[in-house]
Amino acid sequence: MADTIYFIVNARIGEQKIESLKQSVALYLKQRPVEIHITTYGGHGRLLAKEAIQKGCRILVAVGGDGTVNEVIQEVAKTTITLAIIPTGSGNGLARHCSIPLTIEDAVKLISEGKAVTIDLGKANGVYFISNAGVGFDAWVCNTIKQTKSRGLKMYIRQVIRNYFSYISDTYVIETDGKTMTKKAFFLNVANGKEFGYGFQIAPKATLQDGYLVMILVEKINILNGLSFVIDGWRKRLIYNKHCLYIRAKKITIKGNRLQYFQTDGDAHDCDGNCLIEVIPNALKMLVPKHIKDL
Repeated sequence: MADTIYFIVNARIGEQKIESLKQSVALYLKQRPVEIHITTYGGHGRLLAKEAIQKGCRILVAVGGDGTVNEVIQEVAKTTITLAIIPTGSGNGLARHCSIPLTIEDAVKLISEGKAVTIDLGKANGVYFISNAGVGFDAWVCNTIKQTKSRGLKMYIRQVIRNYFSYISDTYVIETDGKTMTKKAFFLNVANGKEFGYGFQIAPKATLQDGYLVMILVEKINILNGLSFVIDGWRKRLIYNKHCLYIRAKKITIKGNRLQYFQTDGDAHDCDGNCLIEVIPNALKMLVPKHIKDL
């Protein structure tokens, strides 16, 4: 089992993509022992990852979107296992950050041609994340999405518009590396990586290897500044937006009277008014293209 490449595949990618995966594996990994396991329910990916670790797996491949990757890293973090990614989701923020090919064939090929690097992870209330975590409006939207079966950018935009007018901003007590401030925030995100998903860069200068997280706070989003927020995010210039406050920190504590949810890589979790977010340096080995010098 130690030499076996263990694939964990989100069943929601569909039969066509699963068949494409099998064909690419047969073509590029024909000399390697391979096991392909398909999830059958939410959270199954984490259980499969745990079983792979118990069998002595050395390379584990997450096939799906950022949510699938997030499930897998809950078990793979702080181990010697190398994680590879076949991005088949809608946002694929992590894959874009790391220049991992967005086609199944090229991503499978990378498994035999890439290199392993060590990256940081974030941890929010005990839950690991790679790309970002957040409270406020984005966490609220992620929780509504959790109740739906559809996915994709159009669905996300619909949920944003649907919840915008009913969402009530909270005032947070925020501590960043020992410094405390009180701020009202509509949007409060903590990024480990650049990408929020769909090519939108929430933290253009963030890296996965510097031992820091980047907190992004927006007090208010309306029709006027909301458009510039979206445009700057897709142009990779959000850090220059005057409505955004950026703070680098290793440890961030957030408290709010209406803090009900936090999200990690787009997956919503319940919250009791307190959220502790911290960086875990050098927590994950990941496969990336050989030409990548830093992340």
